Amino acid sequence: MTHKTYTISRSTMLAGLAWLSLTTACSGAAGWYILSRDDLAARLIARETARQYAYEDRIAALRADIDRYASRALLDQDGVESRVDELATRQAELESRQSLVSALTDTLQSSGLLPAAKLPLRTRVIKPEEPVRASGVTSFAPILPGKLIQQDKPMPAPEAPSLRGADSANSGGWQSGEAPAEPPAKRVEATLGKLDIAMAGTSDAQIAALKEMDQSLAATQKRLRSALAETGLDAERLAAAQGGAAAGVGGPLVPVNLDPSAGPFEATLVALQPRMTSLIRLRGVIEQLPLARPMAGDHDFTSNFGYRTDPFTRGLAMHTGVDFRAESGSPILATAPGKVIAAEYNGGYGNMVEVEHANGLSTRYAHMSAISVSVGQNVKTGSVLGRVGSTGRSTGPHLHYETRINDEAVDPTRFLRAGSKLLTDAS
Repeated sequence: MTHKTYTISRSTMLAGLAWLSLTTACSGAAGWYILSRDDLAARLIARETARQYAYEDRIAALRADIDRYASRALLDQDGVESRVDELATRQAELESRQSLVSALTDTLQSSGLLPAAKLPLRTRVIKPEEPVRASGVTSFAPILPGKLIQQDKPMPAPEAPSLRGADSANSGGWQSGEAPAEPPAKRVEATLGKLDIAMAGTSDAQIAALKEMDQSLAATQKRLRSALAETGLDAERLAAAQGGAAAGVGGPLVPVNLDPSAGPFEATLVALQPRMTSLIRLRGVIEQLPLARPMAGDHDFTSNFGYRTDPFTRGLAMHTGVDFRAESGSPILATAPGKVIAAEYNGGYGNMVEVEHANGLSTRYAHMSAISVSVGQNVKTGSVLGRVGSTGRSTGPHLHYETRINDEAVDPTRFLRAGSKLLTDAS
């Protein structure tokens, strides 16, 4: 068995011992430094803990902002919905008022007191430029033209503020040098304000229409009363006796009660109703009076009402009507609606037609060459009763025309002047 012997030089051994000593010294120094500096770990842990607390505080603050924005959105939602409900109520009130204005206009037009071409106010009173909507804060149904419709109430949808470190270039938020965007709630309030102003304008227009209607009726009433004054009849008595109901209408009575103290519209409408009722009755009286001319065109009077020299005896005699010169065969027209109570030859009248009208009035048409109606026949203003002739006590073709009140002859020219005045004022 052979043994090998290794020989380590002294220098090598010294180098190894020196390296071992150095390593041991470094490890001891490092351990001593770490053990002597134990607050370094505590600082690291404290910093991480502080970062965690700061992040949690930031999250809590953001949640508080979200809750605050949501609460504000709900308050804005309630405020907007309250305004919309108020506008809806006012809209319904305006539409109800408009139906009254339209009914009055139709009544006056059908009675001939307003021209048929005069249109009532538009029923559509609201036309917003854009729907009322607040995106990003609250959302509700837009206000449509003509009606205010509120749909189901959605939940508010606030936008969460961005965290620090988010890409501001892509956030689309406010940038330096730009004007801040107007809050949605203010935009909604501005739009509702415009609708409020539009409704107020419509209400003022309705009141103005009623006042204009009242002024027009007052002028018409004055004109009709002035014309009736020409006839010498008592307009109030005739109007009171005149029935105001038109033919072919009816139904249960459902009165419309208006409180004048409720507002200017109600006060104006209440003041207008008596004038309108009086004027409708007055117009009914006018339509029943013999105010039209008995022949078309202009015809000269050859003899007036009253005392005159008789053409046959040359003595003083009473002429109970007026004579119109006309060619034989010219049509003779009814001067008012009524019922034929005589259509025959009657002594000095010759061929005569007598028409009975309302309020005790009647008219006679004499010296006809032909009679075109029969007893009991109803005639209208302008209906042909016969033809001009010279029958009876007559010196030539003409129309003898009489107007009677309770069978007493009165001057027909009073009624003819009243009719001419109405035609002149209407033109």
